[in-house]
Amino acid sequence: MGPLVRVAVVGAGAVVLSAAAIGGALWLAGDDPDMPENGDVHAAAPGCGAVSDALVTGLVPGAVPETSEHGPLPGGDSSVCSWSSVGPADGPQGVLRVHLSARFTDDTGEEPVSGDQRAREAYAALVPVRGDEVELPSGEGRVWHGQAPGTAELAFTTDNLLVRVSYAGTSGAEPVGFDDARDLAVEFAEQLGEAL
Repeated sequence: MGPLVRVAVVGAGAVVLSAAAIGGALWLAGDDPDMPENGDVHAAAPGCGAVSDALVTGLVPGAVPETSEHGPLPGGDSSVCSWSSVGPADGPQGVLRVHLSARFTDDTGEEPVSGDQRAREAYAALVPVRGDEVELPSGEGRVWHGQAPGTAELAFTTDNLLVRVSYAGTSGAEPVGFDDARDLAVEFAEQLGEAL
């Protein structure tokens, strides 16, 4: 299996899992999805339109939209977007994915838990200990090696929104180095954070 096929399989697998998670959340939510409270800055997860074409193609030349999903998740709202490049077979190729999840305030207990706090808790549960801290305009984030070679994962929060970015790339017949994947994921997160 060639490296581009591996990248596509990893990207497609991530998209399928995300779509399944949103579909499962839709089923669990039934007709009564959770609603944001007044203190929740993000009343819904931004859609894929929040990510400009110029931002994506500036970092992943030739990228075209592959997935655009939006729906409720328990205690919030979620969007999953992905793009893949369609450049020459011997040039750089890549799959870029972003998962945006707005976490809403939970006031069902004795003490309400703010959406901001719930986003930070989800962030803490998501990022591995081995991740490297990065400073972003929206605050602190973490970046780490993905499971496949040439893959970088990154996560950060802004208010009650948890953002996860994944990039997997190849150059010619080989996966890109982690440093290159990491730099692209960080640059994307920096620009996306400013837009959110």
